[in-house]
Amino acid sequence: MRKLLLATVATVGASMGLMAAAQAQTAAPGSVTVRLNGRVNWYAGIEGSSLDNNSSTGVKTSTDNFLGYLRLFPGFDGVAANGLHYGAAAEIRINGGQSAGAETLFVHQAYGYFGLPKLGQISFGQENGPVVLFETGTFEGFNDGGWWGDLPAIVPGNAEPVYPFVDNGGFSQETNKIVYLSPTIAGFQFAVGFEPNHTAENYTDAVTSTPNAISGGQPRNLIDVGGQFTQTFGPIGVQLGADYVSAGQVHYTGASSVGYKDLNIFSGGATATIAGVTVGGNVVYGAFNQVSGYNFQLEPDGGHAAIGTLFGAQYTLGPVVVGGSVFRFQTTGDLVSNGVGGYQLTSGQQVNNGVAVGGTYTLVPGVSLFVDYDYGWRKQGGLDFASDTAGTENNYVQSQLFGVGTQIQW
Repeated sequence: MRKLLLATVATVGASMGLMAAAQAQTAAPGSVTVRLNGRVNWYAGIEGSSLDNNSSTGVKTSTDNFLGYLRLFPGFDGVAANGLHYGAAAEIRINGGQSAGAETLFVHQAYGYFGLPKLGQISFGQENGPVVLFETGTFEGFNDGGWWGDLPAIVPGNAEPVYPFVDNGGFSQETNKIVYLSPTIAGFQFAVGFEPNHTAENYTDAVTSTPNAISGGQPRNLIDVGGQFTQTFGPIGVQLGADYVSAGQVHYTGASSVGYKDLNIFSGGATATIAGVTVGGNVVYGAFNQVSGYNFQLEPDGGHAAIGTLFGAQYTLGPVVVGGSVFRFQTTGDLVSNGVGGYQLTSGQQVNNGVAVGGTYTLVPGVSLFVDYDYGWRKQGGLDFASDTAGTENNYVQSQLFGVGTQIQW
């Protein structure tokens, strides 16, 4: 899943683009800084879920597992003699192959930027949009990310509750876009992003309509506008973030399939910090449908607007961070085959719930240790989670996990 992001009031931005700009501004005019950062994460965990013994497929999965990965962050930052800041950055990930021979690297993000400290920055490429840059109050910093961390990967996929916040790779981290990021003025910063087609930057010949059924629909002409306010009032630190995303869609011209609504999403969050204690939350609402942490869809006709809420708290004392969060997410849910090449709704709306608690200890600079416990449950009338098809069995599933891990970064 995604990288660890600290959701405290001290975190102004979570993108490599923001970090690149900050690094460039410290360089002397006419200089260039080249970097190759990276990290290795490793985990040991045990889980239990309703789908560990899948009667539909006859497959029984192990409840204990190790997992880990490598990520690389190459890039460079420069400052021209006239004060122009420029650079490029990328994130390279492994693909999670089942053997070392099957393990390959892929480009998760790759983009460039130009900027002036007093006017802001323009970035372009496969990068985070404002909805990711300004996400506030999701409390993913007290362990490896809770239900949006890495450890839930040991849970069978359909038993894992869907995390409700729309900053996943398929929505606004891996798509090709252009983003303007303003300078910070009196604690306030805003950004606007645009992507003509909801694709990676190496994709061409994007269609505007098709007779072939598109499961979940396909956004296009996406506009993303967001902002964040960070300020300290005496002993209290406050951070507020908000975002709005709107998009049309690739039109389906065939027959016998469900249609989709255009994309509209509102999200916002807030945190307050005093004496090391941070409390807050986040809400997302709109015309979209999300049926897994990676599978982002449009809201189907006849479906329901999605709404997710999360509340959390964490405490930081020196190298130790402990905390917890709880979320609930209601969405239309998985569509099922209509038997004639299209898709249809099930008899019920999908509901996801998750609780996460844990802690992080910074052993030395660059080395963190995690402990994590997560519990979740989900249901959808008319959907068999075991087979991912229409049915009256396995409409309700639950899972829990406990694990430890480490992150070593440079």
